Amino acid sequence: MYGLSKLFIEEFRGIKNLKIDRMNKVNIVVGDNNCGKTSLLEAIELLGSSQLAGDVYWVARQREILSQSSNSLYENFMCMFPHDVREWEIKISGTYNGQEILYRIQGKQKKILIEGKDQIGEMEIGRIYPIPVDKQTEEFEGTISLVCGTEKKQEAIKVNPYTRATGTLMAENRDINIKYVAPFEHLKGSVISEIVRNEKYKEICIHALQLFDKDIVDMMIFKNELDNSAVEYLRHKKLGDMPLASFGDGIKKVLVLANAIIQAAGGILLIDEIETAIHKKYFEDIFGFIVKACRAYHVQAFITTHSIEAVDGLLATQRYEQQTENDDINVITLKRGEQETLSRVLSGREVERNRESFGFEVRL
Repeated sequence: MYGLSKLFIEEFRGIKNLKIDRMNKVNIVVGDNNCGKTSLLEAIELLGSSQLAGDVYWVARQREILSQSSNSLYENFMCMFPHDVREWEIKISGTYNGQEILYRIQGKQKKILIEGKDQIGEMEIGRIYPIPVDKQTEEFEGTISLVCGTEKKQEAIKVNPYTRATGTLMAENRDINIKYVAPFEHLKGSVISEIVRNEKYKEICIHALQLFDKDIVDMMIFKNELDNSAVEYLRHKKLGDMPLASFGDGIKKVLVLANAIIQAAGGILLIDEIETAIHKKYFEDIFGFIVKACRAYHVQAFITTHSIEAVDGLLATQRYEQQTENDDINVITLKRGEQETLSRVLSGREVERNRESFGFEVRL
C-alpha cells in the first residue's frame, strides 16, 4: 500500500511511546478528549518536513493561528515537548512508501542575556521597536534532524521569547505532500483555488454542493475591482452570482475538504474533527464523496472525530453488505496510559460487524 504504513511517536506533546503498525487508505482516529488525536496529525506533518525550522515553527504555531491566541513562538515551540521531560527531545519515526523516516529535535534549555540593542519587542500599532534594556531570558538551543532513507538533513535551532518566525524559509515542496485541514478551516476563506482549475473535478464538487442546495450550478473566482483581490463566488439558479461568504458553513467545509484533496494528491491528507460544520444527515453522502476523491487522487487520509455518527458515516462508504473482501478503512482508538499512549487498530469491517457489541468505544 502507498503512503504511511507505520508510525512510532516516542516523545511528542502528550504522546509517549505510541506505536501504530497497521495503516490503511483511510484511517479514522478516535478516543477521549486530550488523548492525542490532533498531536498524532501534527507528528505526521513533521515527518514530511522539508525546511526543518520553517516547518516546525508552522506546526508549533498552527493551533495558535487557528484559535487566534497570542502566545509567543517560544511558548508554542516548548509546548511541543512532553510536559514531564528529563531531556528536551522530540522523536518521531515511520515508514512511508517502504522508506524509513526519522524526525528528531534534541537540545537544552538555558538562561541567556540579550543586550537591549539586539532585542526586538512586540508589535505596536503595526511597527516593531527595540527594547533599550538588557534582559535575561530562557532559550532552547539544539538541532533538528530528518533521516529519510539514505538522505539526512540537520539544522541548528535557537528559540527564545524574542524569536520571530518572520523571515524563516518555508518549504514550497515538502518531501512528503501533506495537507492539514483544521476543524474551522472553512472560516478562513480561499477554499476553491484548486477546484476551479479542474473542470471535471469541479463538476463533481458541484454535485456534492447540490446536496445542500440543488440550485447551485457553478463556482468561480472574480477579481475585486477596488483592490484586485480574489473573491470566490457560487452561481445560483435563483440568486445569481453570490459570494461564497454568504453561504452556510456546511457548504464551505465541503469545499475546503475537496480543495485539500487535490492539494494532497499523491500524499497524505490530515483532517481534524471532520464532522465540524456538517450536519449528520449529510455524513454518508459527503463522506462517500471524500473517500472516492481520495481514492481517485491517491490520497491517504487520517481523520479525527469525536462523533460516533461520523464513524458510522465513514464506515457506510464501504458498503460492507455488498463487498466481502475490500476494506479501505482502519479505525485507530487512542487512550492515554500511565507510561505510554495506547492504541487499538481495527479494520472498518471489524468495527461495523461488532458495532453493537462494542457499543463502539469511541470515547474510551
